[in-house]
Amino acid sequence: MGIRHTLEPDHVAAVLALSTQSRSLSATAKQGAIWGIGHTITLFIFSIMLLGLHIKIDKSLFIMFEISAGLIIVIMGIDILNKTRKLYSERKIEKDKIAITESRNNNLPFKALGIGLLHGAAGSGIIIALVTTTLESTCLKFTYIALFSLGLIASMSLLSLLMSVPLHCGNKYFPSRHLNISSGVLAILIGIKIIYDFSNQANILVT
Repeated sequence: MGIRHTLEPDHVAAVLALSTQSRSLSATAKQGAIWGIGHTITLFIFSIMLLGLHIKIDKSLFIMFEISAGLIIVIMGIDILNKTRKLYSERKIEKDKIAITESRNNNLPFKALGIGLLHGAAGSGIIIALVTTTLESTCLKFTYIALFSLGLIASMSLLSLLMSVPLHCGNKYFPSRHLNISSGVLAILIGIKIIYDFSNQANILVT
């Protein structure tokens, strides 16, 4: 389940957005793992609240988290397009490019963690609801969530690595610039769809 959860469109879009900003394949894999850790943190927080403390949380809160995640993905997609345009349209010496890249990459682990935290909050409601309907023992529920999270972290790291290969190993047939643009556009479209779908759910709850 953790591996399958990794392949959801919003997660794939987040991976693409982060991959275009990483400096190497190993850095990309690390960011994927950090994203998974962030997802795990919020999933366990909500699991403790819902399963351990039996605190009731309104469904609309999770919908707002989903809409926020979609908005972040759109912003990341726009950021990719903007940075790609600047990188290839402005003439700069190589030293300046390296300095910009290094400065940008220093913040990537924190960005990956933040996005993972938000996605974990957004998806916690569905995951916990599934666990609640299939398992009776609280111990088994937390064991399932722990195994789910381990699978998510490992698969997110692997997916990040695989999806970043074309971006870091682009050639004359698949220039990295075109791949970056495609990643940015795809992230924007996925983000817009998420916002649209969950906005409709929010409207249904209100009415």
